[in-house]
Amino acid sequence: MKTMNEQKQMKQQHHPRLSQFNTIQIYYHYFVLFMFGVFRTFLSKIITMLGVHDPTAPPKGFVTLFSGFDNFWLNWCYGRVSSCYNRPITGVPGTHIEVLERETRDDGLTYDLTGNQIRSLNLGSYNYLGFADNQGPVLESSVEVLDQFSTSCSGSFLEAGYTSIHKELEECIAEFVGKEAAFVVEMGYATNSTTLPAIIGKGGLIISDSLNHASLVIGCRSSGAAIRTFKHNDTNDLERVIRKAISEGQPRTHRPWTMILLLIEGIYSMEGVICKLPEIVQLKKKYKCYLYMDEAHSIGAVGPRGRGICDFHGVDPADVDILMGTFTKSFGAVGGYIAG
Repeated sequence: MKTMNEQKQMKQQHHPRLSQFNTIQIYYHYFVLFMFGVFRTFLSKIITMLGVHDPTAPPKGFVTLFSGFDNFWLNWCYGRVSSCYNRPITGVPGTHIEVLERETRDDGLTYDLTGNQIRSLNLGSYNYLGFADNQGPVLESSVEVLDQFSTSCSGSFLEAGYTSIHKELEECIAEFVGKEAAFVVEMGYATNSTTLPAIIGKGGLIISDSLNHASLVIGCRSSGAAIRTFKHNDTNDLERVIRKAISEGQPRTHRPWTMILLLIEGIYSMEGVICKLPEIVQLKKKYKCYLYMDEAHSIGAVGPRGRGICDFHGVDPADVDILMGTFTKSFGAVGGYIAG
């Protein structure tokens, strides 16, 4: 286990704070963009009053798709910076990608391709380790396996769909993440949405991070268990929610919960935030809860040995009851796994 000083140094290294100067610049640029939008809205109204055609108005006989602030943002703010988003690419999204160059003549309302391609460094793909490229040992091994096994088992695991290679994969995953056993699921999203209802049900309590992935949310709602949320990655608020849940018990009967399951992610994909696993493990032990951690974006990508958040923080995998991960990110494949 790492000392508290080592953990603080690691957090400072991997979570650099944005300087005040950069923060002010960001807000200033948004302010300028917003003010330009207000000014152009004012001019648009004057032009419309003078009888000149407004290019942002809907065609005759059609209603405006957006109204209020949405309409203002899309017409006068987003359009001016839309070239930064939704960039068309071609080829395999490997370490580098070919971006299709485009140009606009109407301030971002429409774009035309120029026919040129720009080779760019790819920082927007889940292909973290490059295993999904169209060349290399992973592709070669996949082709070799196809000579022995088909592309589909044509059935579920319960109906002759379980093969020796599935068993080998599950044993490999369990060993890799440091757990006794594992099982695989054909879809990463379904790994959470179908497994959680099998783990916990009526009479149980799920305490979930407020920014957990949609697959976890669907799994929670499908389980029939009570659900509480805590502020994103805030261990103080998590402890407050746990204490209140234990003291109050189940609604109406106030009986103890049959199970309290803490639900977190290793790395929160939309925020890029690494969970405070050591502190959460301490709370889990203190209040005798169970811990379920989604490592879709952390397994293979972080830690000295690439074995996820436990490896990153130096936490014993045995302290996390259930480890979930997917093969669609670092491993360049499909499906997911549950290890425990």
